[in-house]
Amino acid sequence: MPARKPVGLALQGGGSWGAYTWGVLDTLLASRSIAIGQLSGTSAGAINAAIVAGALAKGSPARAREALSAFWLQIACPAVADLGREVWGPVERTWRESMGAWLVSTGALSPYNANPLGINPLREAIAAHVDIDAIRSKAAPALFVTVTNVKTGLPRVISNEAMTIDALVASACLPQLFQAVEIDGEPYWDGGYLGNPTLWPMIQGGVARDLIVVQLVPDSADDAPRDVPSIRRRVGEIVFNSSLVAEMQAISAMRAVAHRGEGGAGVLDLRLHRIGPPPRQLLEQGSVLERSRAWLQRLHDEGRSAARRFITRHGSDLGVRETLDVAAVFADERKPKLRLPANEAVYEGS
Repeated sequence: MPARKPVGLALQGGGSWGAYTWGVLDTLLASRSIAIGQLSGTSAGAINAAIVAGALAKGSPARAREALSAFWLQIACPAVADLGREVWGPVERTWRESMGAWLVSTGALSPYNANPLGINPLREAIAAHVDIDAIRSKAAPALFVTVTNVKTGLPRVISNEAMTIDALVASACLPQLFQAVEIDGEPYWDGGYLGNPTLWPMIQGGVARDLIVVQLVPDSADDAPRDVPSIRRRVGEIVFNSSLVAEMQAISAMRAVAHRGEGGAGVLDLRLHRIGPPPRQLLEQGSVLERSRAWLQRLHDEGRSAARRFITRHGSDLGVRETLDVAAVFADERKPKLRLPANEAVYEGS
């Protein structure tokens, strides 16, 4: 049997849409041609990544698949759903149609008065299915989780040795729903603001030169939105994707520099791939807060199908060539014209 090809996985966040990533991981973990060497994740992507890293530390892709399934089915359990409705009920009606509605604040609702006990339904589920000790062990694949420092506005990337349940809860902490999570005396919010997901630690680590981004947020919209829910949703999509776009553009810029022989050669042998995002028409049928079993299973099935298509089309490309056209997807082809400063223009003409 040929050796498995090592890959790094960058898992985007997106609430319940993380069930799509569950389906992608289910297929990749079952593959006999792929080995997961490192993971980066944010929000739901961080939870998925942590579950997988803990199970793989014990040498068991099958255990990782079982743990992922158990986590997502627990999230769909009636008891958890009822608790979620109690905590999220005041905002669910407003936000249900909008991925980006967490950006909107009425000024009247705060998690510190609407949820004074700081209840977070995810904490118990994460603790039940993530093996922190295994993640910290030397046998675990490299894991990177992004959180946002509330006070500084800077991203913090937490790796295996410093991983905690608090770090995972913080990475999925939407500030309009939950109180900030304290880590080392500092308050943190959802990592999706600044790294969704963060790529650079895996690029620098060099564990696997093939990096697969599992993307949940659509790249583009067919038309400019006109109604309020659609406008909010599109604003959220742009914000959630902004850090990924910035990193991809930085990679393109570094490659251009490297091709001129001016350094940055490490990005030249990096091979980027992508699975997702899910079809827009599917995402518009649900909400990031929707956790019915039927909805999560539907997203899971879509993710499995997408991963199977990727392996069929691009499995032979892993280790050989890049399949994601970074420039076409993440850069505007219309470049600005550069002008010399006025004083330099004078000297040029003199």
